[in-house]
Amino acid sequence: MINAIRLGNGWKERKQEERDLLLIDLRPKMSAWANKAGGGGFESYPNTGIIFGGIDNIHVVRDAWRAMGAAVTRIHENQAGSWMKDVANSGWYDYIGAILACTLKAVTEIVTFKCNVMIHCSDGWDRTAQVSSLAMLCMDPYYRTQAGFLKLVQKEWCSFGHRFRTRLALGDAPTTEYSPVIVQWLECVFQLLQQFPDAFEFTDDALLRLAEEVFTNRYGTFFQDNELERSHVVAGTLSLWSALLEDSQTWQNAGYKAEQMRIFPSVCQATYGIWEAYWFRFHARGARLKPAPLPPSERTAPSPSSLAPSPEVTEDPFAPDFLEGPSDHAEPSLFSPAELIPKAKAAPPPPPLFGDDDEDVFAKHTKRGDKSLTEEAT
Repeated sequence: MINAIRLGNGWKERKQEERDLLLIDLRPKMSAWANKAGGGGFESYPNTGIIFGGIDNIHVVRDAWRAMGAAVTRIHENQAGSWMKDVANSGWYDYIGAILACTLKAVTEIVTFKCNVMIHCSDGWDRTAQVSSLAMLCMDPYYRTQAGFLKLVQKEWCSFGHRFRTRLALGDAPTTEYSPVIVQWLECVFQLLQQFPDAFEFTDDALLRLAEEVFTNRYGTFFQDNELERSHVVAGTLSLWSALLEDSQTWQNAGYKAEQMRIFPSVCQATYGIWEAYWFRFHARGARLKPAPLPPSERTAPSPSSLAPSPEVTEDPFAPDFLEGPSDHAEPSLFSPAELIPKAKAAPPPPPLFGDDDEDVFAKHTKRGDKSLTEEAT
């Protein structure tokens, strides 16, 4: 297929030392060879280079996230131990570095060497989404605007089939495929914000809100594992993008400078910082996030019975109490959604809503002439 694309685009054969396409296989090289022994493998074509990104799979990411959460929990409970050693041993920032290194390679090849780049891994909805969306953030200033960033998440993560339900263990049955790769990606974006604080129109408040909302299911944006499954259940739900864009001033970067075109991420771990707003959000000094109210929207006229209060519930069913700060329940851990979120209380169904259409949401909040470089080219 790749050969057909190359020939269809009129690419000519070049000298052996030249290449017109670089394949970035995001897997560790040993994993690719192991897949080849099992009938899989990796691509090899004339005038095409290939490098391996060395980004580990979802199971390694899950273990690193749990280890990082354990380190944070020990600090919170003032247990003995070495904080920096625990963080280093988790491997979390090693894997952040591997993702940013692949991003830098892709951006450099495209921008500096004018080489076509194809990014892929085993399935295309985890590591591929991470690196491709980070590369777009670096190369296209539109995706560093508020509306552009949300559209990037919608395009590269939601529309291209990241398995939110499976990866975040939001289904009814236990799964061994649980892995918070979207949270890992959000921390990669946080590192870019730290390195280039005036290149982004948004602050890490947006990242923190996304990191919370992917677990809460308050909106239909992250339902299910793909667009087809989501299309059957999102009718009558609100889009998270609508809520964020209606409240954009709360996550707007006052120091934003729109003239910056391309940025090249640093892969030096000395430049990395711990995402305190996320990891310390349950500490007494943290927890700056409060659940935002649902945005104003047209509602159908609810029946009186649908608005009748439940005798068991006096709180807003859309406001999980673990986001409100300290409470009388046990301190939540970071190990799994089941432990992170207290058991749901019985609540009446919310009034029926007109569902948000993502394209309408973005059209409403996008300024005239505000397009990505790809959209302008077409």
